Amino acid sequence: MRYLRIILTLLMLMSTSAVFADRDSKHGSAPASWSDQVEKDMVTLISKNEQARQIYSRVVKRLRRSGVPAAYAWQVFSNPGIKVEPKISKRFAKPAERLDYTDYRRIFVNTKRIDGGVKFYNQHRTLLHEVANKYGVDPFLILSFVGVETQYGLYASSYPVFNSLHTIIHNIPRRAKWAEDEMVAWFMICRVDGLGPHDVKGSYAGAFGYGQFMPTSFKSYAVDMDGDGIREPFEWADVMASIANYLLKRGKYQIGSSDFSENSANWRAVYKYNPSKNYVKVVLELRSELQLAIEKS
Repeated sequence: MRYLRIILTLLMLMSTSAVFADRDSKHGSAPASWSDQVEKDMVTLISKNEQARQIYSRVVKRLRRSGVPAAYAWQVFSNPGIKVEPKISKRFAKPAERLDYTDYRRIFVNTKRIDGGVKFYNQHRTLLHEVANKYGVDPFLILSFVGVETQYGLYASSYPVFNSLHTIIHNIPRRAKWAEDEMVAWFMICRVDGLGPHDVKGSYAGAFGYGQFMPTSFKSYAVDMDGDGIREPFEWADVMASIANYLLKRGKYQIGSSDFSENSANWRAVYKYNPSKNYVKVVLELRSELQLAIEKS
């Protein structure tokens, strides 16, 4: 997987100077280098309304300053699969975290999720405890995160990450600046870790992988646990280690503490992952149920 991805990335980068120097009948010629005019053309290419134009003008400038090749950016922005997803705006208007807790809990703390967690634990017990021991993070907490976020990897992909961010930039003003940062981070991740900008699917908000990291969080806290040189969002070793690393670095998780009471250090670490009290409660409830079920099995 690692070497195939590296080869594909190298071929893509090598091809930009040749393939994208030719004229594309729909979008015009891909630029060989950056200029102020190229920036303007790129913003026009990707923006469908004034809000998006303002956001993408900053995105493009930041890509240029970060050393992203103009031909690469043009390639990404001219992809025919780019579209605004109408359902995303509706999802933002009614996030699950706003449900009454009884209804919200019913989604995540149930027999199916607990039984699935026991099965997943039995399959990945050695790896889970290896990660837990390395980072000093409770193994059942890591297990609960992947249970809540993607039901142990079963539900991780709904929309292309690019399209989710693209939709937010166009249609959700209160989130547009936030999506700007995420879009820039997405470009950086794709270039460094060899991901296809339009190939990876995630949530309606742009979170991706089995740990459902936003691009800025993945860029800052994802780690390469298995030592293959790439931070893999869909490889369990990297995913578990990345969750633990996030809890430690971003959440200030207290190693050695089993205190998950409200407003404790470890409660706040979970809150950093998703700032919703409903979310924290289901993660910690599922953690307790999983530990109990596993110890009984």
